[in-house]
Amino acid sequence: MKRSARLKQLLWPDRYAFLAALLGGLAVLGFAPFEFSPVALLALAGLFWLWGRSTSRSQAFKYGLWFGLGQFGVGASWLFSSIYFYSDIGLIGSVLMVAGFVFVLALFPAFAGALGRYFYNPNRIGSSLIWVFPAAWVLFEWVRASILGGLPFMLMGTSHLGTWLDGYASVFGVFGVSFVVAISAGLMVWFVQHKQTLPAALLIAFIWPIGGVLQKTQWVTPVDEPIDVALLQGNFSQDQKWQSEQFVPMMRRYVGMTRANLDADLIVWPETAIPGYFDRAADTVLRQFIADAQLQSRDILVGTISREPDGSRYYNAMINLRDLEQEYRKRHLVMFGEYYPLSGLIEPLAQKLGFPFSQFSAADQPQKPLILGGQPAGVSICFEMMFGAELAQDLPHAKYFITTSNDAWFAHTFEPAQLLQEAQMRARELGREIARATNTGHTAIIGVDGQIKTRIPAYEAGVLRGQVQPYEGLTPYARWTNWPILIIVFGIFGFILGKRYAYTGKITNPFNRKH
Repeated sequence: MKRSARLKQLLWPDRYAFLAALLGGLAVLGFAPFEFSPVALLALAGLFWLWGRSTSRSQAFKYGLWFGLGQFGVGASWLFSSIYFYSDIGLIGSVLMVAGFVFVLALFPAFAGALGRYFYNPNRIGSSLIWVFPAAWVLFEWVRASILGGLPFMLMGTSHLGTWLDGYASVFGVFGVSFVVAISAGLMVWFVQHKQTLPAALLIAFIWPIGGVLQKTQWVTPVDEPIDVALLQGNFSQDQKWQSEQFVPMMRRYVGMTRANLDADLIVWPETAIPGYFDRAADTVLRQFIADAQLQSRDILVGTISREPDGSRYYNAMINLRDLEQEYRKRHLVMFGEYYPLSGLIEPLAQKLGFPFSQFSAADQPQKPLILGGQPAGVSICFEMMFGAELAQDLPHAKYFITTSNDAWFAHTFEPAQLLQEAQMRARELGREIARATNTGHTAIIGVDGQIKTRIPAYEAGVLRGQVQPYEGLTPYARWTNWPILIIVFGIFGFILGKRYAYTGKITNPFNRKH
């Protein structure tokens, strides 16, 4: 078969591919801001049914691809907002960039389908539905979250926050929750299509109650008194934020909010609330304010841009005005948004052509938790809240977490709510309360159970006053991070490969285009 015909067969939709796309789009309803988890579970079950009826790996690849196009075409549509409204690319360029981004994301469920079909055994349909397809799904969720700077958007486990299954997060993390969600989806197909009523019902009755027990297990212990925090939400749109004439009005608003809440143990400004170099602001408009904060020994954590004295590197940072040596620098940057791959090649070319080129630098590892409100606190900025294994590096020293964001890039889209949901999953995984301050999005305090304790309305200027309880101890996930679930997933494939090799004496390429 010619390459063009083979590619057309691989990508061109049939009626089941359109069904897969519909299922992917419906899966978005399981995530914030909708949070209707049964729909995500049913959508994944539908995908597994399509994989099971596929006659080849390429067909399973196609169904996985179209499921991904539906899921990310709807759920990650927020990227269009930041590109179209805040760049000079234009409508067509913005649509093409978003389409490319969605296609890349969709490749991961596509390869999961091909891998799942490779290990599929028609003589053991139950084991394929219950173990093989879930393992393939989770493996490529993990791969997606690990490469290209990390693309951990809408991991299936996140859709089941607040259900019994989120109890697995404290032990196996979000990928562990994805695994049991996927097992449940496989059991549904086994139950409905293959009439395996009793074994499917028994397994579901086993998996879900265990999650409920884990959900109620107290892995960590509260310590000391709660910390009274004031989380500031300035509500400045992205087109205002970087205009020089708006700088002084922005500082006046944040300073006014701060002075009205000086009785708090800790005051937090959102990401880049100071939209410029901190040293310049500290020497001019904020000079007296910083002196007052230091005189009164107030912990005021502000989002800003810091830089090396020689100006060679600059950082997306959070700085404590009480002690300017207490600085957190963002360590996990957003590709293309904050840094460029192959920048060593791109920068000289840009300079030669006369194009402006700048990027943030990632912080040197590791960084100690900051002492805020009298307790060591882990700090993260925006995108970093999506990586539980990285945040676990701050434990057990950190007694709680502070995270900040500037969601104005994606205002009134799904993204701000999705990022809040990510913070809820991290609280459940790590056993620490999280205080989240945003510019325009969802400012909230999250308990160790992953549920929101208190919040203020999005897209309104305001201050959230509340208490954050410090905790000590470690959840199993904080100790092990993703290793246990990866061992399980690779163990499943390794076991099957071992059996096949014992029978046939050979192992074929799972992504061979001939299959």
